[in-house]
Amino acid sequence: MASADLAFIFIALVTAAGALVAVLASSVIHALLGLILAMFGIAGLYIFLNAPFIAMMQILIYVGAISILIAFAIMLAGPFAKKPVEWTTPAKFAGALFTALFSVSVLYFLIRDVFAGGVLNHNITTADLGRVFYDRLLLPFELISLLIVVSIIGAIMLALLSRGER
Repeated sequence: MASADLAFIFIALVTAAGALVAVLASSVIHALLGLILAMFGIAGLYIFLNAPFIAMMQILIYVGAISILIAFAIMLAGPFAKKPVEWTTPAKFAGALFTALFSVSVLYFLIRDVFAGGVLNHNITTADLGRVFYDRLLLPFELISLLIVVSIIGAIMLALLSRGER
């Protein structure tokens, strides 16, 4: 087995381990640390795929900014935040159904475009990537920033309501 294969397997295992810790951890702080580990693993996969610009953006934006934002939201909510209500059986069923439909649709497009003779364009430069972000994806980036502001306001409201202040 080549060293590149071993590196890929290691990075994939680190990413999967971080994702499992993020999902299965009983502590919110441990879940955040697992999420950070998974995001570092994804950056490692980008480096392995010879996309260092996207890897650095992954580390800068997601590992840096988003994880700090989540840590601040956890600190603002504090230890007195109300525990979430347990999921009911219909909600679990709806989540499983949504996951199955999403997985089937991703597999369908993957099989249709990649395995059925579709050709993917691998000659994309960072200038092309920037053009796509500013031409076609400007609204999603603005909506993400709005979502971050709403999540900060929600964390502040949770912190105030958990302390009994209004």
